[in-house]
Amino acid sequence: MKKITYCNNCLMPSTKPYISFNTNGICNACASNNEKKNMKSGIDWDERKKEFDEIISWTKLQNAPYYDAMVPVSGGKDSITQVHRLLDKGLRILAVNVDYGIKTEIGKYNLDRIPLMGANLIIFRPELILHKRLIQIGLEEYGDPDLLSHTLLHAYPLHVAKQFKIPLCLLGENSAFEYGGEKGLASSREISRAWFNDYAANKGMTAKVVSEKFNIPFQSLWQYDFPDEIEQDPSIKAVFCSAYFSWDSNENLRIAKNYGFKELESPGEGTYRKFVGIDELINRLHQYIKVLKFGYGRATDHASEDIRQQKISREEGKRLVKEYDLQPLGINYLSQISDFLEYSNHQLTEILEKYRNLDIWKKNENNEWFIPNHLDN
Repeated sequence: MKKITYCNNCLMPSTKPYISFNTNGICNACASNNEKKNMKSGIDWDERKKEFDEIISWTKLQNAPYYDAMVPVSGGKDSITQVHRLLDKGLRILAVNVDYGIKTEIGKYNLDRIPLMGANLIIFRPELILHKRLIQIGLEEYGDPDLLSHTLLHAYPLHVAKQFKIPLCLLGENSAFEYGGEKGLASSREISRAWFNDYAANKGMTAKVVSEKFNIPFQSLWQYDFPDEIEQDPSIKAVFCSAYFSWDSNENLRIAKNYGFKELESPGEGTYRKFVGIDELINRLHQYIKVLKFGYGRATDHASEDIRQQKISREEGKRLVKEYDLQPLGINYLSQISDFLEYSNHQLTEILEKYRNLDIWKKNENNEWFIPNHLDN
């Protein structure tokens, strides 16, 4: 049985992929966070806003035929904030949403705020027989139901921008900078093929790789792949919003609420936050598999972030993680996902159970799964 140790500052476990600890028992995520704070404190955000206004001026000079700016949107707090950053700039804004059939009611409500803000909205629904197969491939072969959904969410809005000849694409955060990554990509203000392959396509599983490996014609998957013209065409700028405005989840939540964004009335499964991952159902499945593989989930991520930002103590974080993190899938959720993916509840449970890491999980005398020494240090 493998004993899990935890960061002495936050609650990240030694089972987390790519984690390391310094001699004081502090994880690299906390070290990166401190480095990021130092980097951000060294950024002149007023100067960055001036640079953003220069991009807006450049955008207007392009005399685009249909729209001036494109924003990929889920209806979450962050994408609403991205649209907010473009309002009152005199631009014609096109918001692009990808919906593959499992949006929640609150997700639909929040997405409906975007046209009310002053942007046009396109909702793209991929061919569901194919997309369900891609989710099944990701789930059954890699333990990641978002494997190709993630690339679609990043790539399709860029294809729309290319086809409509939209000069400005305002993306969300540069995750290489916000959460730690390769320095060259972390410092980039624009999306690139290299960034897409590393941070949108998990483990380099691009649409072309999936096409070849699973004998799916690439002509059916083109919208899942990065349009290289975006990087090569000087008449299009696809920039990260986080390069020009300091990325802060709580500030984004405050902004989104000004436009009517709704949180859940009470926390959903797996975490204590009421405003994250509420747009569609698949995120819960993705996070639950992480619990099975590594013994931690969304509540650990959220508590560790709140600890680093000194919003809660480590002891309070432990309490929240113990209450929420290891929750099994509720029967209602299990049935909804099983129906969507055309499994029986038993079939889906069997698929999930093959990812349970028996080096960290064991059963008690009541035949219930638990993690020995969970959050002991």
